[in-house]
Amino acid sequence: MQITPARLVRHPASTPVTGRVAAYAAALWGLLFSLVHVYWLADGRLGLPDGRSIYGTPALLVIDVIAIPASLGAAGLALALVRPWGGRLPGRMVRAAVWGTTALLVLHALPSVPDWIALASGMRHLGDLSAEERFATFVYEPWFLTGGVLFGLATGAMRGRPPA
Repeated sequence: MQITPARLVRHPASTPVTGRVAAYAAALWGLLFSLVHVYWLADGRLGLPDGRSIYGTPALLVIDVIAIPASLGAAGLALALVRPWGGRLPGRMVRAAVWGTTALLVLHALPSVPDWIALASGMRHLGDLSAEERFATFVYEPWFLTGGVLFGLATGAMRGRPPA
């Protein structure tokens, strides 16, 4: 670590290993998520309900256009935790953004937990789910939960970061 006037600049090597690995994984998560949305914006249909196009559903188009910069911003936020330039950002803002991202992603997936429990316990069967529900239950919502867990673990990279 180097002490500079008014702030502490962290070197990536001083970041706990678990937090560092999770931060890079969270950055990759954000990048991959943005690429999926770019694919859909280019009229790709794989992964959309019934092979629909986002152009046929205005709400999906709006979500997609918002999701691309949001996902890239999340990737940048994760990198700010482990790259030297991140130490120049206000610590409180970074903490709030990381915790907010974690909460948003976990809360997005939370409504699927009862379905996962019902399926795991045998109270519900795969045959009960439509193709759209299967995709949401086994791909879409776990993807959000994975992002939330990665960002949560990446908070370990904030240890020692000044709250400036």
